[in-house]
Amino acid sequence: MADQELKKNKYQEHIDAIETHKTLLEKLGEDSNITMGDIKNSLDNLIITFDEYMKIIGIP
Repeated sequence: MADQELKKNKYQEHIDAIETHKTLLEKLGEDSNITMGDIKNSLDNLIITFDEYMKIIGIP
């Protein structure tokens, strides 16, 4: 059961990272306060959460 909970948590972390990145990209066109550094950091987080989730479900 703990394994399923870990998978669920990592999946949710990745979904949250996707939503955060999507929102940031949407705001990029509207708000000049968002920098490319913000976009890069968000994308890096997206990659990290994806990698973690893939490892948890058994895909190297």
